[in-house]
Order: sequence, then structure tokens, then C-alpha cells
Amino acid sequence: MAHGSRWITPAETEPTQRVWMNFPRAGTQNMPALWKLSAGRRAWTRLAETINRHVPVTLLVDPDDQRTVSSFVYSDVDSMIIPFNNALLRRTGPTMVASRRPQPNAGRRPRRVLGMVDFTFNGFGRLPGVDYGLDDTLTGTLLGLVDSSSGMTERVFSMMVSEGGSWVTDGNGTAIASEAILTDQRRNPGWSTTTVERELRRNVGVDHFIWLPRGLTQGAAPEGWGGYMDQLVAFHSPGRVLLHNQSDPSHPDHEVTNQTREILQQATDAHGNSLDIIEIPAPQAHSDMRGPVNWSYLDYLVLNDVIIAPRFVDPHDAQAHELLGKLYPDHQIVPFMAQDLFDHGASIRAITLPQPQVSSRR
Repeated sequence: MAHGSRWITPAETEPTQRVWMNFPRAGTQNMPALWKLSAGRRAWTRLAETINRHVPVTLLVDPDDQRTVSSFVYSDVDSMIIPFNNALLRRTGPTMVASRRPQPNAGRRPRRVLGMVDFTFNGFGRLPGVDYGLDDTLTGTLLGLVDSSSGMTERVFSMMVSEGGSWVTDGNGTAIASEAILTDQRRNPGWSTTTVERELRRNVGVDHFIWLPRGLTQGAAPEGWGGYMDQLVAFHSPGRVLLHNQSDPSHPDHEVTNQTREILQQATDAHGNSLDIIEIPAPQAHSDMRGPVNWSYLDYLVLNDVIIAPRFVDPHDAQAHELLGKLYPDHQIVPFMAQDLFDHGASIRAITLPQPQVSSRR
């Protein structure tokens, strides 16, 4: 297996040093009304404070909100002033990578270092009403904010549009990628799966790709943002994939689950091994005010020895959390009310950007 990049995207189960988030600003996507903005800010900051009990959080705050943020954040969550447009930092922000091997360190012992891949962001395919100029340049500003003790040394540029969650990786050379986003001609005109693979191989160290045509239905609707992989599938470990299982035949995601399962059953990982597919039940709820729900228990966040797990006040909550507990027996399951985020077109994963903890061992 050839490695075409000095960088690799770590598995999500590797240690996390910090989590970055945005504090929603006025005019951000899906929060046009003042009452909705206030509700969104409360949901975002509840998540920030929950995570901060386990892993440090830094909240990025627009200059216009530096006085407002103290009305919502009551804990010791760190904040930094930085201008941005949208509050979905994993979707719009950089991709965190680590060097495959220890790097020279000014005469000291070589160590692994962090990098940021600065993919292009163009407002979810230039959707009407979505400002994105500040988001597309945020990586350069964020690079300067990261503490030098973390070993952040390099920014890698890419002309390709790649939003966080449009592909997921096992940290061992395999990625599951979204055709709906990465070959979307509004995002990457003229690009094919071949050219996307070449760019990801060069920048994030993925050697083998499994392509899925779409994500969950609500996100892929004409007014949606594409169809992200991180609500449909997740790598538990190399060779083991969790699948969002919508068993209700009347829900449009029932077909998505069946199609995804068929593709994964025929696929192999970067080492030629068949995939072990574990199905995680979808919430029982069928629809909300926005249509067929895209609620997903795969919207969990692994942070060292805890897992922030979505809760929807749904009959399937307990079953899903029990399954996650069995899959991650060394982790504490921390339920978080995620329905408020989904009501704003967001999710736990969409608004959090974990920063990996690197070490000299590899």
C-alpha cells in the first residue's frame, strides 16, 4: 500500500487535545430570526459546556458578539475573537492532520506534528443567501491562534472544496466518501471521483476509497447542503463500520440504508479485508417541522475516554446508547440533547472541530 502524503488524518478514537467551536453570530445560516438565533446560541453553548467538562473547548466569537457571549456562557470555556460567517465549524473549517512520522525538531528529539489542510469552502456550493468569504479564509487565522505547544507547524492548501463530514476515515488508509458533495459540480466543477481521490491521497493520506452516492434524505434535499457521510456511517475501528439503520419502510432513508448496506457488503478496506458492518437503529421519530428527520445516533463524538452521544427523547435512545456502550466499553457515554441542534440544521459533529493530540510514538 503506497503512502502518497506525509500527512494522515488520525482515527477519531485517537487522543483529543482540544475542541474548537463557533458562537453563532447574527445572520448565520438557519438563524434569520432573533428568537431562533437566541435558541441556537443556547444549544451551541450547552454543548460547549458539556464538552468542556472533559476536554478543553475554545469558542470562536465574532467581534460584534464579544460582549454578548458572556450572557450565554457561564463556565470557564475559553473564547477568542475572530470574524466568521457560519457556525458549522467542522463543515466550513480546516481538516486537522498529523505527520505520519516524527519530524525534525530544531536539534531536539523528532516528534509528530499537527497540520491544517485548508480546503476551499464556497458556501455549500454557493447556495443562495449563504455568505462564506470569512469562512474560506478562517483557517489562516485559526492557525495563528493554536498554541505553539501543540506542535502545529504547517498549513496545506488545496483548491478542492471538501467540507468536514463529506468523507470519514478509519485513520488507517480507508475513507468512505460522498459523491453528492465531493463531485458536486457547484462545488468542484469538472472534478470526478478520480481527481478527488488524487487530491485526498496527496493531502490527508487516504489510500483506498469507498464511494457512496448520497447521504440522508433531508440533508440531500434541493434546499439542503449535500448529504454528509458522518450521519450515515462511522468507522468504529479499521475494518468495522457502523451504519445508520432506518428500518421504517415509509421513511425515505430506509432506501438509503439498504443501498449503503449493499455497497459496504461488497467493499473492502485499504488492506483488502471485508468490512464488519454493525447497524445502529435510527430514532423512531419519522418527521419534524422540516420533513423526514435526519436524526442519527452516529452523530456522536469520541473525546478520549468519553463519548458525547446524541439524545432525542426518543424510544430508541436507550437502545442506541447501550449499543455504543458495548462498542466502546472503555468510554463513558455522556448523553446530550441534540434535537435542538438538528432543529437548526446542525448536529453535534457539524459544529465541533476536534484537535488531535500528537505524540512522538507512531
